[in-house]
Parts: sequence; C-alpha cells; structure tokens
Amino acid sequence: MLIETLITDLSRDPFNPELNFEIAQEYERIGQTASAISFYLRTAEYGYESRPSYAYASLLKASICFESQQNRQATVENLIYKAIAYLPYRQEAYFFLSRFYERSAKWQESYTWACAGLHLNKMPELPADLGFNDYCLQFEKAVSAWWVGRKDESVEIFTDLLTKDLSPEYRTAIEGNLARIQ
Repeated sequence: MLIETLITDLSRDPFNPELNFEIAQEYERIGQTASAISFYLRTAEYGYESRPSYAYASLLKASICFESQQNRQATVENLIYKAIAYLPYRQEAYFFLSRFYERSAKWQESYTWACAGLHLNKMPELPADLGFNDYCLQFEKAVSAWWVGRKDESVEIFTDLLTKDLSPEYRTAIEGNLARIQ
C-alpha cells in the first residue's frame, strides 16, 4: 500500500497501532529508518495494552533500524531489553540480545541469553518477519559456546543444526564455523 494512503488513513485514526506499524514497515522498506523508528515507537506506545504483539515487534524492529544506523549500540540494547521486559516469555528478543552480544564479542553474555531463550516455548507468529527462526538461538549458543570454552558443545550444536532446514546464510556460516573449529 502506498505510504500516502496509509498516512491519510492514519490522519483519521492516529492512535491505531496497526496503521502506525504498517507505516513504519513501509518507511523501513524504502530505507527511511528515522521515520520508521518514529512510527515503530508510536506503535509500541499505542499498542501497549491493546496489541501486545505489535508493540513487542515494534520494539525489536526499532532496534533493527537503530542498528542499521550504526553507533547506536546503547539504544539497540535498551530497546531489546524493553521487549524482554514487556513480553519475557517470547524467544525473539532473547535471540536479538544474544546476537547483539555476539557481534560485540561479549561471549558469555551471548551464551547466557541464548541459553535463557532456548528455555522458552515457541509462541504464535508476530505481525512482521523479524528474521527469527527456530534455529537462531541454537546458532547463537553454538557460536558463543566455542568462545567460552565449550568447543564440544559448539560442534555438537552446529552438527545437529546441519540436519535441519536452514536458510543458506546460516548453513554457510555453520559450515564455515565447523571448518575453523574442528
């Protein structure tokens, strides 16, 4: 849907979290992350009580937008923590925090958050694709396990992951990691 149409619809119903979310996604799609963040944060605020899945997804999507802008690590981390505090029983934010720490070379933190997230049950899908799959937390656990001195655990998880239906980038990363650590 064209952004102009969405904004016109929003002018009639400015506190609608779903419309704010759609506009945020459209801005993100066209690369206008600052505008996207603004509408994701509006969604989180307006959907806090009425649309929890939208509010939660918005916090994570805003963190993705801030991460793409670079040099906003504290803001990225804070938004992910807000998502965990808001819906602590969902796995996605645990993955994002584990990945955040993995990318920051904070291996024990990455390992800890991956382990915590793996103890949660899979929940219904969110209103947007966040790039999270069932195997994402296992991947983060395997990567960080190697760095915290758990090589055998890392190899075991990576080997098990290769038996699953994975996206090509994860499969390539796993194969590369196994080649380096075995």
